[in-house]
Amino acid sequence: MVKRAVVFSGGGAKGGYQIGVWQVLNEIGYIPDIVTGTSIGAINGALLALGKYDEALELWENIDLENSLQIFEGNASAGAENREERSPKFFRQIVLEGGVDCSPMFRKIAALVDEAQLRSSNVDYGLVTTTLPARKPIELFLENIPQGQLHDYIFASASAYPFLKSRKIGDRTYIDGGYADNLPVKMALERGAGEIVAVNIGKMAVKEIPANDARIHFIHNRRPLSPSNIGKLKEFTSEHSRRNIRQGTLDAKKAFGLLDGHVYAFERYEKYKICYFDTTCSEKYKSVFSDFTSSSMLEKTALKNVSVFFAQFGTDPLAFNSNVLHCAETAAEIFDLDQTEIYTLASMCSLLIERSKALLSENTSESLGKMTRLLDKGLSLELVRSLVAQLDKKLLLGFCLQLLLEERLELRRKRWLWAVSAIVPDCFCAALFCCSAILNAAEFTESELLDKNKATEENR
Repeated sequence: MVKRAVVFSGGGAKGGYQIGVWQVLNEIGYIPDIVTGTSIGAINGALLALGKYDEALELWENIDLENSLQIFEGNASAGAENREERSPKFFRQIVLEGGVDCSPMFRKIAALVDEAQLRSSNVDYGLVTTTLPARKPIELFLENIPQGQLHDYIFASASAYPFLKSRKIGDRTYIDGGYADNLPVKMALERGAGEIVAVNIGKMAVKEIPANDARIHFIHNRRPLSPSNIGKLKEFTSEHSRRNIRQGTLDAKKAFGLLDGHVYAFERYEKYKICYFDTTCSEKYKSVFSDFTSSSMLEKTALKNVSVFFAQFGTDPLAFNSNVLHCAETAAEIFDLDQTEIYTLASMCSLLIERSKALLSENTSESLGKMTRLLDKGLSLELVRSLVAQLDKKLLLGFCLQLLLEERLELRRKRWLWAVSAIVPDCFCAALFCCSAILNAAEFTESELLDKNKATEENR
C-alpha cells in the first residue's frame, strides 16, 4: 500500500493557509502516514499528526499579536493604538535582545501537542531545525528526539531568528528550520512516501528535491498571502488569518480538481465555458498583431512579452482554452475582485463588465492624451517604459479596452496597443477578455451558458 505524506513549509503568521488545506484533505479522505514540517509547518504538522483539526482551526481563526507575543500580551483592548505605541520596543527587541519573545503562543501550542499521544500515534512525524552559529541542518523524526523534549524541538524549528529568539536545548542553540530546508519533502521521500501533499507558504527557495517516483501535489498560493513581512504589524490579525485559511481551502480544492481556476476559484467545469469567449478574443488579438513576421521592433517586443506573460502560468499546451481564462483572471486581479470568493464565469463576467463600463465612463483624456502624443513621437522602448510605468494599471486596461472595442484599428492606434503590450502585457490581455465579455454580453446569458455547457459535456 502506498504511503501518504503531508509536508508543511515554514511561513510564520501565514500558517492558517495550511489549516485550509487540511480541511480539504479531511473532505477527500486523505489520511497521512507521514507528516514533516518546518517552522510553523512543524507546529501545524504536529497538530495534523494528532488529528486536532478543530483545535488548530480555533487557534488560527483567533490568532493576533496580542495573544502571540509577550510584548503585546494583556493589551488586546488597545488594538491598533497599542501596536503603534509598542512598535519601537518590538523592533528594539529584535535588534538588541536577540529577538521577540513569543512564549504566549508557544504555551498555547504546548497545551495542544501531547507528546505521549503523538509518540503512540500511527503517524511518522518529523521536523527540521538549524544549529547556531554553524547553521547545520538538523532533520529529526520522533525516535531521534529525546523523551520530554518534543516541545523544545518543535519550538526550535519555529524560532524565526532574528525576528524571534533562538532556542537553547542542552548546550546547543537552534534557530528556524527554514534556514536548512523550508519544505522538507526529502524527509518524507526518505521515509518511503509514495504520494505527497506539499504545502508551501514561505518565501524561501525550496531545496532541490531528489529524483523520485512519488506522486507530489504541490499546493501554494499564486499571489502573496498576508502578512507578507514582519514590518506590517497591523496585518497580524485574525481577519487576515481567516482569509488565509479560506485561500488554503480554495487552492487545495483547485489542486485536487474540485474547483477550476489559477489565481481565482471557479465552480467545477466552469473552465469549459471559456470557449464562448475564445473566438472574440482571437479575432481581436489578430486585429492588433499580424499573422506574418513583423518588421516593427515594437510589435515584435509586444508579441514576445505577451508570450512570456502566458508562460508564467506554466500552462499545459493541451489545457482547455487556458490562456483565455488567464486573461479573465488577470482582469479580475487588476479590478481587485475578491480572491476568496468562488465564481461562475458568468458572475465574474458580470463584475468585469460593470467595472469596465465604469472605467470607460471616467474622464481620462488628459492623462491618456499626454501618453498618446508622446507615443506618436516614436519614443525609444525605454522611454515608453518609463512613461507607461507611471500610469495606473486600471487606466491602461481601460485605454486598451477602448481601442479594442473599435471596429477597425489604424496603424497609429495599433502602435499604442503594441507599446502597452510590450511594457505591461497583463493590461492588454486583461482588456482583451473584457472586450470579449462586453461584446458577448448580449449573446450569452447565464442560462444560455449553462445550456451550452451541458451540450459541451455531452459532446466531450
